[in-house]
Amino acid sequence: MNHVYIGMAGHITCIDKSTGNEVWRTKIKKGSSLTNLIREGNQIIAYSGGHLFALNALTGEIQWENELKGLGYSYCIIAGSEQTTGASASAASAQQTASAAGAAAATTSTS
Repeated sequence: MNHVYIGMAGHITCIDKSTGNEVWRTKIKKGSSLTNLIREGNQIIAYSGGHLFALNALTGEIQWENELKGLGYSYCIIAGSEQTTGASASAASAQQTASAAGAAAATTSTS
């Protein structure tokens, strides 16, 4: 795998690991600060702003979107069939740390 994928601020970006150059960038959801993703084969499954997306890992093209009606806009952890248990636990831990940091920052800024 020569690429690394970054989910940030409603965008998914593909970076070439050997050069650091951006290969593609796709905007998936406006106004969302949290963008989770997982790569499964030639697909990127991403969550942002209460919506779930599938993107082509080679091109960044959005293949489908699901509004996840009735589930709200909370934090989301994505686990796929190709992911190991250890990776799922690491992702959950990172998500909890990010949530705690965001809550601490919000509390500090309102004090």
